[in-house]
Amino acid sequence: MTDKALTLMSHFSGQTLSDWEALVSAGLKGKGFETLVSKTDDDLIRGPLSSEKNRPSNLSPLSRTQAPLLEGRPWHMCSPVRDPNLSFANEQLLADLTGGASAADVTVGDDALSFRNRADFKRLFEGVHLNLIPMRFDIRGDIYEVTALILDGKALTATPVNLGLDPIGLSLNGTPTPTNRLEDILKGLPDNITAISINAALVHDAGGTEAQELSVMAASAAAYWRQFGAKTKLSVRLASDQDGHLGIAKFRAARRIMTRIADAFGADTNIEIHGVTSLRMMQTTDPWTNMLRIMSAGFGAICGGADYVTLRPFTDSLSKDPRLATPFGYRIARNMQLMMMEESHLGQVNDVAHGSYFHERMTEQLAQTAWTEFQAIEAGGGIEALIETGVLAQSIQAAKTERDKKNAPILGVTLHPADNIRPAKLREA
Repeated sequence: MTDKALTLMSHFSGQTLSDWEALVSAGLKGKGFETLVSKTDDDLIRGPLSSEKNRPSNLSPLSRTQAPLLEGRPWHMCSPVRDPNLSFANEQLLADLTGGASAADVTVGDDALSFRNRADFKRLFEGVHLNLIPMRFDIRGDIYEVTALILDGKALTATPVNLGLDPIGLSLNGTPTPTNRLEDILKGLPDNITAISINAALVHDAGGTEAQELSVMAASAAAYWRQFGAKTKLSVRLASDQDGHLGIAKFRAARRIMTRIADAFGADTNIEIHGVTSLRMMQTTDPWTNMLRIMSAGFGAICGGADYVTLRPFTDSLSKDPRLATPFGYRIARNMQLMMMEESHLGQVNDVAHGSYFHERMTEQLAQTAWTEFQAIEAGGGIEALIETGVLAQSIQAAKTERDKKNAPILGVTLHPADNIRPAKLREA
């Protein structure tokens, strides 16, 4: 070792913005600079260049929550448990846990698995060491009936449980669900159970923009804390799509927004964020290319600081019942996370995008835009009022319509389509 300072930078000549612009102009060969400018669905300029002057002046790292039972992992790899065949769902959960998953993401509802009684619940988790893995639920349909069955007995008293209840999100998604019955559930919950998980991913899959997804998340949090008090524990579920770098900014912005709202209400700022890959990005034409989209989506959620990550099997777009994936589909989804965790080491840095010109600029822009939309929701009477009047749904539909007009190229569909595509298999019901 020597005391010499590193001189790496001194070997490069200084370059200015004007130097870059001159090279760009030469490369464009007469085309306007505006041809390089791209925007997000929220009309935020994202390129072509970010520099130090674009980076916000006040920066702080946005680290993950220290989720329970990580045992040295940077985030929890979730096993998607949703097949309507309980025996298959049990076998797949065990295979995922043996293969590296560390948490269960259980979807319950008419289009997924269902519990008729405690015996069904026991069948699903037969052989699973429930005290060693966090349990996260995404309940569709009659959330209160399913919740009562989940809480019946003592099977989940020794592990962190998230019931995934979000009546506001279900109402926005077309299933009117009152919030008043939540109060009775919240009163009797033990400390290991979190009842509410704001499922803002529903906004994304309905066609919403990044800022709309974040503003609904923020407005839902305000509504729940306002109604049930600051001691109510919340978590968040966000979608992550193929735009990995915009995903990083979205997840970082979500943590900033939730921390600020929690602090304003005097609530716990230690809020878990769960990233799940987008359903709307999945393609039926050449479904094998979905693997690339899923990997990029996982990258965005992980580098954005998600505490829990669920990657979908690549065949999820092929059937009206996307839960009928094969063991191969589940294994590929699981192995993608293993590659990112154990080979690419994406979780070794707490906030990998901290200080990045592009990611800090986009985080700031998204957070400010979403905050403005959140304030508009509050000024309009709150999220429940705007859901009841249909204003929020209309806004999301308008965003979807605008995106459809852009007709952006899709890899494997309109961009570089393949010939003689080998069919992907689904599990027979």
